[in-house]
Amino acid sequence: MLGPLPATDVLLTGALAVFAVGGLLTGAVQEEPLAVTLPVAIASTLPLALRTRFPLCVASLVVLLSIVQALATGSPSATLWSLLVFLVVAYTVGAERREGGALAGLAVMLGGQFTGEVLVSGNDYAFDTLVFGGAWLCGRATHKWRSQAMAAEAHEQELARVAVVEERARIACELHDIVAHSLSEIAIQSDAAEAVLARAPERAAAPMLAIKSSARNALADMRQLLQVLRDEGTDPQLQPTRGMEDVPGLVEGFRSAGLPVEISIRAPVRMPAGIELAVFRILQEGLTNVRNHAGNVPTRVLVVQEGSELRLEVHNEGSSGYQARADRLSTGHGLLGIRERVQTAGGVVEAGPSRSGGYSLVAHIPLAGGLA
Repeated sequence: MLGPLPATDVLLTGALAVFAVGGLLTGAVQEEPLAVTLPVAIASTLPLALRTRFPLCVASLVVLLSIVQALATGSPSATLWSLLVFLVVAYTVGAERREGGALAGLAVMLGGQFTGEVLVSGNDYAFDTLVFGGAWLCGRATHKWRSQAMAAEAHEQELARVAVVEERARIACELHDIVAHSLSEIAIQSDAAEAVLARAPERAAAPMLAIKSSARNALADMRQLLQVLRDEGTDPQLQPTRGMEDVPGLVEGFRSAGLPVEISIRAPVRMPAGIELAVFRILQEGLTNVRNHAGNVPTRVLVVQEGSELRLEVHNEGSSGYQARADRLSTGHGLLGIRERVQTAGGVVEAGPSRSGGYSLVAHIPLAGGLA
């Protein structure tokens, strides 16, 4: 269903109609007989209200009426209003149609003008070509400008869409790291508490405290993440919630849960916040995978600077008969998140079984030009 006509088209049509019809009725425009010229003036101006919707149809109608007047009176209309009508129509077919339609509109306009010249034995072919061809070229320039503006706007919208998708993926990665690690630790500590609760209730205090600590840490991370999403006045990119100073606490939490971890850190005290967050999340995911898939086996963690590169390693020994519970199995998003974090920083990840029967996760992250 067609909407309302553009206000500019309606105003232009009304002004030209008043100008043409008023001139004929007042005698300011001398074109006889009025029985022919007046209907032609009305029929030539009123359709201009539809010029942007049906440019070729309006152009064909205006040209046809001009030829009818030339046949009926022996001369084409040479008044100012008719010149303005033809200029508007020539500009419109150039501005509103694509290349093929615009060329067809120009052919119709010039064809009508040349036909009128032939009917009255005129010779203003060059004038018609220059004037109406110039108006058509102005329309083509407008069409090109509009196309470029629309393409630029579409490009900006696509960039915005991609940015939203990337930020959603970043938030999903953060949510996975927070929830998967915390819930996994809570599940393990709950099993430990349940196992000793009936036989030695006093021994259940330690796992219950670990559950409490994990839940509080997860809630703190979630609150900070939600605050970033709610705050419209700050940088929309996700702000780091964890850093190098949190790594010892992370490792101690795994130790208290029964995972024997040795850690060696030989890295700068302060690094870009994004890299510190990446280091924390990579170690968190790596240790969580060890506990979920290999059990409480000896594990070594290494964070060391080698020149302009930071190397992270998580090595665990092979398990002996450990069966990973189904509710502890990862969805596969953890390792994918690690690869995305490292690749975003321009680094690489190596992960797979080790020769000793365990598993190794090694990440190389460049410090120069890394995550801000």
